[in-house]
Amino acid sequence: MWHELDYPWQKAFELAWTSFKQNTIPIGSVIVDEHGSIVCEGRNRIYDVESQHPLTGTTMAHAEMTAMSQLKIADHPNIRSYTLYSTMEPCPMCFGACVMVNIRHVCFAAHDGFAGATSLNDKLDYIKSKKINVSFAGEKVQAFQLILQSAFETQRNHPRVLDILSAWSKIDQVAVDLGQKLSGNDVFDHSRKIEEVFNDVMQRYDEIKYDFLKRN
Repeated sequence: MWHELDYPWQKAFELAWTSFKQNTIPIGSVIVDEHGSIVCEGRNRIYDVESQHPLTGTTMAHAEMTAMSQLKIADHPNIRSYTLYSTMEPCPMCFGACVMVNIRHVCFAAHDGFAGATSLNDKLDYIKSKKINVSFAGEKVQAFQLILQSAFETQRNHPRVLDILSAWSKIDQVAVDLGQKLSGNDVFDHSRKIEEVFNDVMQRYDEIKYDFLKRN
């Protein structure tokens, strides 16, 4: 399970888990260069209490933004060859930032039926001219992200939590239901390592998904 993930995804989910433990939205992001080496990383810091990052505590402190804000033009002349990985589909702000900083490859783990904005890629002439390659990482990593984030949103009781979970349920109902069920559960004990959490959660998901498919 965990060992099957490429390193950029392992790092991105490690960052998402750190955000979860800091009681902020569990999304992580890394940016890799043309050789596949991570050049910068970011995680959601909207509700962080202590951090030196200048975006901390603002609604701009999304994982992708905290990563991209480190990309100085002079240091990254080949930025068009870079790939941004995010555990959640970028929102309008983050996808727009990808466009404007000249990142041409975006890969996300989970579709976001509530605030995802990669559909803009073929809607506006300016964005289409950038020829950005957007890719989806697959159903397994999507399931984990939706479980983790559904657990978080359920626990913090966001004012629009029902709207959020309803939108995500259209993507993977089993994952969202499991996230709600595991909210506050020991599976998300903060002392656990991300690889333990990932393997535990995905084993539960696979068992429930199998039964769900048999019934339907």
